Amino acid sequence: MMEIEKDMEVEGSHILAKQRTKESEKILDYDYKKCAGCSICVAICPKKALQEGPLMEIAKGLDAPPVLLDLDQCVFCGMCVNFCPMKAFSMSVREKTSEPEAAEAAEANA
Repeated sequence: MMEIEKDMEVEGSHILAKQRTKESEKILDYDYKKCAGCSICVAICPKKALQEGPLMEIAKGLDAPPVLLDLDQCVFCGMCVNFCPMKAFSMSVREKTSEPEAAEAAEANA
C-alpha cells in the first residue's frame, strides 16, 4: 500500500496543499485573491473536495477565500487547475527518482 502524506500551509493569499509519496510531490497552489467565486471548480471536483467559502463574510468584504479545500478529500487530480477561468489554481509536480535509477541514467548518458 502506498503511503501518502498531505499537509497545508498559507503564504499570504496562497493556500498551498501538498501531497507527498515516495514517487512524487504535488503542490496545489490556490491564490484566493485571483478567485472570482464562480464555483466552477466546486461543481467539477470529482471528489467534492471543494466547497463555497463563507458567503456572509465574503459579502461583508472580509478577507476570506471564496472556495475552501478539504485536504482529506482532495486527490490532486488537477481538475480545478484545468477549468479555473481566473487561473486561481496551479499545480506543480516533482517526480522523485531513486538513487540507483539516477545512477543508471547518468551512466547511459556518459
